[in-house]
Amino acid sequence: MANKLQAIVPPILDTVIPNAQGNIAVGIKHLVANNQIEQLTFNVQSPKDMPPLLEPKNDEIEFDRHFYNFFVVGNDFDITTDNPFRVRCDRVLKEYMDENLKSMFLPLSDEIKIEHIKRLPCIFANENRRDGSTDEEQILSFGYVRDIQLRREGIKIYPHVIYRLSQQRLNEALFDLDLWGNDKCNEFNRMHWSIKKVDLIAELQEMGFQI
Repeated sequence: MANKLQAIVPPILDTVIPNAQGNIAVGIKHLVANNQIEQLTFNVQSPKDMPPLLEPKNDEIEFDRHFYNFFVVGNDFDITTDNPFRVRCDRVLKEYMDENLKSMFLPLSDEIKIEHIKRLPCIFANENRRDGSTDEEQILSFGYVRDIQLRREGIKIYPHVIYRLSQQRLNEALFDLDLWGNDKCNEFNRMHWSIKKVDLIAELQEMGFQI
């Protein structure tokens, strides 16, 4: 199904757009280093299986581009939809992060910190299908967190997917994305949630993705 979002994605990137029904305009403000705000508007479509009460509203998201959320979940969950997923308590902001970053975003009982996290761009991924790499068919998602709910045994994350990207391409950019590991094993091989001090949008654009 053609839409404006498909039109701006170069075919050579093999970027996949979520199956959807009903156009929803989402305005996104990119907060850049010099405090200038760049307004980009996408026609995003809501996934077919998304519950009606969770449809994204026509809101403007002001990204804090100094950081990004990195989520890796099990392969039994389709990370390319807007359906919520769980992260175990022992895998929440405890691994692959400096202590100063942990103190900046924890505890999650702090509503101010939750709201800050919701302003960060996100990578939503399943675990790699191979050690330190994957096949060309595996994709991940770029988007943001709509809501975070705390539970006794874990955290419930409500994502919103904007783009689907090649996961193998990001496996090849560990240094640029500040991800731990190498071509033998890396963060894509372990279920967890971490936050990185990197301008994700700038790095993806440098890699050739029109985000």
